[in-house]
Parts: sequence; structure tokens; C-alpha cells
Amino acid sequence: MSFKRIGVLCEYDSKTVTVFDFSQRKLYRMLNTYGSEELEIGKCYDLKHMSIKEASVDEKFHHLVAFRVDGGSVLVNTIATLADEKDLQKNGNFEKFRGKVWSQYLGFLRDPKNLFAKNMNGGELGWVTVKYAPEGDTVFEITDVAENYRVQLPAEELLPTPWSPNHPIIERPQRIVHPSDRVSRHKFSPLSPWFRLVKYGVCVQTDVLNPFYDRRATGSMKQCHHLFSMTIGMYRCMHRAELGCWYQHEVRDSRRDKKKNHPEKKNDALFASITATKLFKIEPPLPTTVVYGRVKFEVEFPFDHDVLEKKENRAIPDWLPYRFERLKKDAHFWNEYLGRVEIYPRQAREIIQKVEAWPLETIPKAFTVVATVSLEYNVANIHETYPNNGIFLVEDVKEVKGIN
Repeated sequence: MSFKRIGVLCEYDSKTVTVFDFSQRKLYRMLNTYGSEELEIGKCYDLKHMSIKEASVDEKFHHLVAFRVDGGSVLVNTIATLADEKDLQKNGNFEKFRGKVWSQYLGFLRDPKNLFAKNMNGGELGWVTVKYAPEGDTVFEITDVAENYRVQLPAEELLPTPWSPNHPIIERPQRIVHPSDRVSRHKFSPLSPWFRLVKYGVCVQTDVLNPFYDRRATGSMKQCHHLFSMTIGMYRCMHRAELGCWYQHEVRDSRRDKKKNHPEKKNDALFASITATKLFKIEPPLPTTVVYGRVKFEVEFPFDHDVLEKKENRAIPDWLPYRFERLKKDAHFWNEYLGRVEIYPRQAREIIQKVEAWPLETIPKAFTVVATVSLEYNVANIHETYPNNGIFLVEDVKEVKGIN
């Protein structure tokens, strides 16, 4: 989720809200952090974390799209079109658009009864009534088409269709994003707005000494809590937080508030500048427990022998002392919620031994490690080096599973 979203509310419950962003023609489901705020289906809202207000749409949009609610269903009156034969012949790739109905603000529309083609020719604009019924890559379904009615609009009110040469949307192949690609590198510069909303932050320490306490400063606190998010690392929280609880929240970066005549303050380190605010408790994305004041997580990660030791090391027959001493000291894996997690030699040895003890006649294609992860013991000294070093470590290897 971006820092804010503007769209029409299509459905909601106590946990989530679903809005249709007509500027992107996409449906977004977000956490419902709005408490007792009055929500009304079919209205346009400007939504941020724990902040919602009605939003106005421009006159052009309002003239061509009308949302309403009937019997609990969201209905929309709008214009739509489909490609004619000349459009399709312009480009061999346009054949995929044959018979598809397009609305310039709602995207492609499902038409199971073929109502549009029965009443309209290719290239013509017509008025349609659609209902909110998300399915596959479409959000709305046609329920009615105005018969014998053609819409004529000036060119400035029309947006390019997908089969138009100047259509702005470019199809890009989806790529798998490694968790490390989402980590903020703003060590000594203010966070960009994209990182100010944290969807998954966990409280890992409570009531610790605030290293930046200033008794002369009003409101400065002697103690604070520590939260962690994969995108930022560890940072301070001055609000009430429970150990082991997960929160969606925003972060405040004091480097953005410094006056221009104090540019040196903009070079403050991340930990000195970032604090959590607007905490909203969420369901843990990972099994999370607190044992004797220590937060623990259960995670799974793929076994990669090359990460744990070099190939030539595997030929050493005795673990002690030679093979064990040559295990890699920088072994780690990445978790989408905990970021980089360190694997120390003792745990690496245990993982390898479990894999090597697997019966040869049932060797699977791959292995998955199930482990308990906890905070690094010397986290106070290494948290500023994240993500080059993880602030979590594998504490206990629970099992190794085979995958076929």
C-alpha cells in the first residue's frame, strides 16, 4: 500500500476496506484502521493510515461516472466501448482485445450476456450500467446497456483505449522481488514518503533506556520501546507497545523537520531520527511468542548448502574440529518480515547433519528448514549495520522437511 489512496469504497468489514482507484483502474484492499468513522459504500474517500475523509472527483470524471448503491450492491453508470475491426488490424497484438468491453475509468468490463455487442458496434461509445463484482482481472460486470443511444464526446474528454497507439499503460513482466530490494537505504537522509507507512512492525524490546533522552527537552522520555520492520530495521517507539505484538503504523523522521539553517542535522543516523507513531495492532504474519521476555518467531526457509559451507568443506570426514571451523561465518537467509536472519555455525551444522542423515532412497528434490528465530544478543551494537547484518538469528532448528 502506498502512503495514501484515493478511491470509491466498494465494501468493508471490521478488518478491511476495499476501494476502487479509478485513476489506476485497480481494486485495493487495505486494513480498516478507521475505528468508528462512518463509512458509506459508493462514496469517494481519501484514505491514509488511521485517517479517512471524503474526497471530491474532478468534473470530467463526475460527468462520465456515477456511483450509487442499490440493495447493498454498488452500481455504476458510465461510458464504454469496444474495438472495431480497423482497430484490431492496426497491430497484431491487438487481437487479444477482440470482443472486450472497455471503460476508460473502470477498465475492462465483464459482459457474460454479451449485452454491449448486441446494442453497439465497434468503435462506438455507449452508456452502460455495471455492478461491483470482482472476478479475475476485472472488477465490474455489465448489467444493462442503453439501447439505441450513442454517446458523442469531445476528444479532450476521451482517454486512449488499450488498442490505441498512445495508450500509456505498458505491460511489464512480473518479477519476483527479493526482500532485500525493499529495504530502505536512507541511513543518513530523510525517508521517502513510500517508507513512512509500515505494514508490518513488531515490538522486540520494551522499557529500554532511550539513548537520546534529554532532561532539558520537554516531552523527552527516559525509556522507550524498540520496534522492527523489514524495510527500515530497528527504531524507537515512544507510545504504548506490547512486547511481541505486531503493528501497522507510520514512522516520523525528524530529519524532515529540521530547519534549513541546520543542515548538519539532516545527516543524523536513522536510529536517532526514526520513531513509530499511530500504532494499530494487527494479526501476526508469523507465529510469534514471548518466552521469558524474549520474542521468538517460527519461520521456514529453503535449505541452501552453498550458503552454509563451501563444497570442498563437505569432504572433511570429521566435524570437530576441522569441518565445523570452516563453516561460513556470514551464513544467512532473508525473510519477508524479519529481513536478514543470521545462521551461526552451531545451527548450520545441525541443519546440515539433519539433511545428510536423510535416507538415500527417499532423498527429496529440496529441503525446507523450520526454525525458531530471535533477536541477536548484541543487537545494541549491530542494529545500525542492518541490512548488511541481520538483527535476528536462528536460535533453534526444529525440523528439516523434504519437498518433492
